[in-house]
Amino acid sequence: MYRRLLISTCKLLIKLLRLVGKNGSALPGLIIERLYPNFLSKSLSQVESRIILVTGTNGKTTTTKMLVAALRGTGAKVVTNATGSNMTRGLIAALIEDMTYFGTLKPTDWFVFEMDEAYAPIFTEKISPHLIIALNVLRDQLDRYGEIDRTANLIKQAGMKSKYFIYNELDPLLAAVAGELRENSINTRSFGAASELLSRVANEQTVHGQGVFTEKTEMSTELRVVNETTDGQIVTIHSKNNNLKISLPVRGFHNALNITAAVAVLEEIAPQSVDKAQKAISTMPVPFGRGEKLHIRGKAITVALVKNPSGFATNLETFVKHTKPALIIFVVNDRLADGRDMSWLWDVQFKTVVSKTSKIFTSGIRAYDMAVRLKHDDIETETVTSVTKMMQILMQSKYNNVVIIPTYTALFEVRTALAKYGKVPRIW
Repeated sequence: MYRRLLISTCKLLIKLLRLVGKNGSALPGLIIERLYPNFLSKSLSQVESRIILVTGTNGKTTTTKMLVAALRGTGAKVVTNATGSNMTRGLIAALIEDMTYFGTLKPTDWFVFEMDEAYAPIFTEKISPHLIIALNVLRDQLDRYGEIDRTANLIKQAGMKSKYFIYNELDPLLAAVAGELRENSINTRSFGAASELLSRVANEQTVHGQGVFTEKTEMSTELRVVNETTDGQIVTIHSKNNNLKISLPVRGFHNALNITAAVAVLEEIAPQSVDKAQKAISTMPVPFGRGEKLHIRGKAITVALVKNPSGFATNLETFVKHTKPALIIFVVNDRLADGRDMSWLWDVQFKTVVSKTSKIFTSGIRAYDMAVRLKHDDIETETVTSVTKMMQILMQSKYNNVVIIPTYTALFEVRTALAKYGKVPRIW
């Protein structure tokens, strides 16, 4: 009775929060976390064979969206943490929203959860997922994760509890993790890119001027061809069972690798339905803030989230270097979810990427830090610390081709501020 009452109350709370414009994951998740601490293990213990975890430093949200769209395209019923809240509270909210008011799970084929790397081994203490996909290990929030070998170890701990482990063969730390997992009888499969595409890879090695590591396996799903289009790209992916040509509605080589990862999962869990899945992927909405395009008052605005040096370099390459936008706005915060240490900004190369013809603004809590970094590369900027004021200036400006590059918490501030001027899709 207690469980039913708690779940019913939180289901109603989620609906109420959505009505007032909130995403509805934090508060209901907090209530259950405090009052029913074993909720996740109790709810998911009977469906472990249908749980897929997506983890790694970059690309979790986008890869999860791709995989969910693909599975739903095959007719599967999927539950996922769609808001991108990837720890306890987000997962709790995702389950509650899909439960009946009696507190039972509805018939579901797959539970696909984006998961924070540090939270993954905590989640798997009591739950053994069917499959874990590991995308990459990069320097990110050193105050939280420490060095990258520690992050890889966290992923390994979670992988030890899974039945299948799919990993990026271009990442030496993940290749080493996979080797250890195989020694412990965990099934492994990899994904990667053809040798002629390795020059386009941006990862921990390339950021520091090294070559790309690659370890081919017989069970590899390989990205073969990437052709950019106006609004996306067309990629060719080869695997043991299929040779696919997929139209992606998102740009960037990193996203070509993300869809390769998703295809590797499909090859393992639904090999006969990959053709249906690729049609669904071609029509999926662009995940919020991941190269998202907004059209507000005649302005074309691209919003591209950054969290670490490799992600920053990738987004500069994709959305700045080749498009030369009229206006670029860097919005940098240092709240807990962003990482408090912003020294990583100095690992990013701007001088050869940002065009002298672009107008540059910096905004956010660490706007002046960003301005100093750009000044060091001889890039002149104007600084407006208030994100709300910055978006007002943008809307009153003459610039129509705009790229906004925010950190994590800044992304939500930017979208909230822009919503005052036009339609900004909700994230749930």
